[in-house]
Amino acid sequence: MKRLPGTLRVGGGQALAGEVRAPGDKSISHRVLLLGALGEGRTTAEGLSDGEDVAHTLEAVAALGAAVVRDGGRVTVDGGRARLHPPDRPIDCGNSGTGMRLLAGLVAGLAGETVLTGDESLSVRPMDRIAEPLGAMGATVSGSGARCLPPLTVKGGRLSGITWTPPVASAQVKSAVLLAGLSATGDTVVHEPVRTRAHTEELLAAAGADVSVRDDGDGRVVRLRPSTLRPLHVVVPGDPSQAAFWVVAACLVPGSEVTVRTVYAGAERLGFVGVLRRMGAPVTVASSPGPEPSREPGSGAGSAGPVADIAARHAPLRPTVVLAGEIPSLDEVPVLAVAAAAAVGATRFVGMAELRVKESDRLAAVAALVGAVGARAEVDGDDLVVHGAGRLRHASVDSGGDHRIAMAAAVAALAAGPGQSRIGGFGCVATSYPGFVDHLAALGGRAWTPVVAIDGPAGSGKSTVSRALARRLGLERLDTGAMYRAVAWAALDRGVDPADTDGVAAIARAAAIEPGPGPVRIDGVDVTTAIRSPEVSRTVSAVAANPAVRAALVERQRAWRAGHGGGVVEGRDIGTVVFPDADVKVYLTASPEERARRRSDEAADSVARRDRIDSTRAASPLARADDARLLDTTGRSVDSVVEEISSWL
Repeated sequence: MKRLPGTLRVGGGQALAGEVRAPGDKSISHRVLLLGALGEGRTTAEGLSDGEDVAHTLEAVAALGAAVVRDGGRVTVDGGRARLHPPDRPIDCGNSGTGMRLLAGLVAGLAGETVLTGDESLSVRPMDRIAEPLGAMGATVSGSGARCLPPLTVKGGRLSGITWTPPVASAQVKSAVLLAGLSATGDTVVHEPVRTRAHTEELLAAAGADVSVRDDGDGRVVRLRPSTLRPLHVVVPGDPSQAAFWVVAACLVPGSEVTVRTVYAGAERLGFVGVLRRMGAPVTVASSPGPEPSREPGSGAGSAGPVADIAARHAPLRPTVVLAGEIPSLDEVPVLAVAAAAAVGATRFVGMAELRVKESDRLAAVAALVGAVGARAEVDGDDLVVHGAGRLRHASVDSGGDHRIAMAAAVAALAAGPGQSRIGGFGCVATSYPGFVDHLAALGGRAWTPVVAIDGPAGSGKSTVSRALARRLGLERLDTGAMYRAVAWAALDRGVDPADTDGVAAIARAAAIEPGPGPVRIDGVDVTTAIRSPEVSRTVSAVAANPAVRAALVERQRAWRAGHGGGVVEGRDIGTVVFPDADVKVYLTASPEERARRRSDEAADSVARRDRIDSTRAASPLARADDARLLDTTGRSVDSVVEEISSWL
């Protein structure tokens, strides 16, 4: 699973151009896997969402007894009712409310008890809306408090069909009831006053379920009879909720013209297009044949609904009124609010109460984002009013763990003109769109992970501070000193004299060095503890003074940055030699007494000797970069030091 940086910087002022394919639709992906588990035979899915949410559902299906095989972009699920059973341990749904609610519907039909759990964010999302109808069908769903907060315990078994009208428009509730209805006696009917995404009904029909759908005014009635499902072969189209970020970005950034290919085009998922058109955006939707299915023998081609290409280009926007029924899931509200912030005048989003119980209090988070990027927003009851300023500005924004807030903030940064914005908590985007940064770059946008260079002598606090700072910022950390120590250890272990410059350099060039996070290894040997021995401490400065060793390891350190994008890097020449272009350079120091106390594993005279060697060596001597900030850590807490460095970033 691709990991995204905790902090991302996004630049503006450049037109976006080209085309991308949105990742596989997340909603469809969840449902294909669950119906594949229930289907009698082998279901094949291509183009599933590659986000963490769907990965958790894939693991859940396997935990329930289905046989799951992933082969590149193709997943097979060998399912059937006889295979399924409550697992012997809790199922982790991660951050996915969709995964948890739909799984609750499926396991309600299994005799026995299943526990569904999730991360901190999911643990405060209400599940009473599924507990009530599943309880009426004969299952028992229990959680914490009146809102039935996770973890959930579902006791399933004999179910009876019901007629249910969800009090809140929710495709997740509808789907949970229908999945349970597959195992119930009698008909299960869901009457939704507002039409929500129809993926479950479409896929049930494709799997041979006895299901009927009829429109009823603004709503829809879905009737399901107990059914045995056949396996599916599904090519998952692109996710319109993810496509919306690029469509809005194209509308906002002058000179832009972007096409998002092979997007699911069901009516309930393209409401954001109508909103943008009312705002004056030139957005077109053209029918597409969809992604190509595999042509392996015996595999039938299939799709999960209508597919289209969506094209957009820049235009000035005007305000409008957006009704919740136009975008029933409300997933596109954060990025539409960014569009409203760039318009001139007031846009009202009506009936947005459901945003309060998303991955964050998304209603408050959207209002805060709008304010940060230069417009003004207010929450009026269940409405959100955005007073557009006509232009956006760069800002420092924290996602609060909400992937849609993080991506909407990136779109705002692209539209804010020359300069850059900082988005904290960006790593949560991996739950739904791990390729977001790659697609941003493919369209001509600029995004990068900051590099924080931390230099200083022994005992100044580099390791402790860099480790805490990396955790605080959600960045990777590289301890370059561990690399030099690993080479010194290898020389001693192999009987190579540290004074043998060619011999030690050969080790540095040829050895496989893993500096962490986690254990430090050289050529597969865990040397995490061994490299801190007195023998290595006495030797490492001489090894580090070897120009050929430094050249070899500096090359590796720069390759690390290329692979990770950036991070917190500690050493003794990071700001001067390795990364002279680092976003923030810090030179830590401390009093001699404090440094000697911290280096309790090393005598004070040894620390002083290492400082002399490091500061006077010909190759990359220990020195403070001209633009590095000096920070004395004597008598200071780690938290206070990290707080100060974070403020500089």
